[in-house]
Order: sequence, then structure tokens, then C-alpha cells
Amino acid sequence: MPTPTVTVRLAQAEDLPETHRMLIALAAQTGQPATITPRILARIALEGPAARLLVAHRTDSPQRHPVGFALMLVGRNMVAGTDWGVVEQLYVQEPDRKRGIGRALLVAARDLAERAGCAGVTVSSRPETYGPALSWRALGMDLSEEPRFAAE
Repeated sequence: MPTPTVTVRLAQAEDLPETHRMLIALAAQTGQPATITPRILARIALEGPAARLLVAHRTDSPQRHPVGFALMLVGRNMVAGTDWGVVEQLYVQEPDRKRGIGRALLVAARDLAERAGCAGVTVSSRPETYGPALSWRALGMDLSEEPRFAAE
């Protein structure tokens, strides 16, 4: 299967309907109810000062909607005392998985965090989402088998 040509950019209003559908699919994959509404997604993605919603578009396809997304939050890391990016969600639609799109989204998130003056990026993961962990390891990210800390 050839690697698709992908463009990753910040989300725009026309990307949000498909991104919302992908968020619902991600929630289903992790066994959580999808409670985000299109209006809340628009407010977070387009107006929120901390959120950066990146979308991946296949430029070699006639489809114009995004095929994947990464949501990164930027804020102050209270331990390190510096600005830090946290990739909260990463999702690529089923037909396009295992083709480098998730990796392209993570590279774009890392670049965006660096341009925003962040000292680093943390990637959040759940055990149910095994596929993205393979991409993170391929990018040289250190992934522990267990979380470093967790609060319940």
C-alpha cells in the first residue's frame, strides 16, 4: 500500500464536521460516551487559547475532508516551570491507518509546540489505543509500559 501524500495544518471551520465524527469514533474505541457537541468543538478548536487542533488531509485523494486529527493543549508545566504541549487525542480513520498519517500529525504537533516556545511535548495515551503507540515509538518517543503517575 503506497504512503499517501498528506498535508497537516491547523483546523478550520470546514474541517470540524468530520473531526466531530472522528471524535465520536475515538470515544467509541475507548468505551467512553461522546459528549462533545459541534458547538463546543468549534469553541475549543477555533477560539480557545490553549487548544491546537491539527488535521491531516490527503492531497492525493479527491476527498476534501480530514482523515485524521491531533488535539494538542498548550500550557504551563508546573513541575518544569515552562510552557509544554500535551497531545490529548490522536486519531486516524480506519482506511488510512498504518500509512504514516498519525506520525505526520505528531511531527506537526511537535513543530507547532516548538514554534509556540514550548520546552517539550507529552503524548497522552490509553491502553485501548495501541496503534498510536507504535507511531510514537517510531518517532523515538520514550513510552513507559505504565503511567508515570495517575490520579483516579
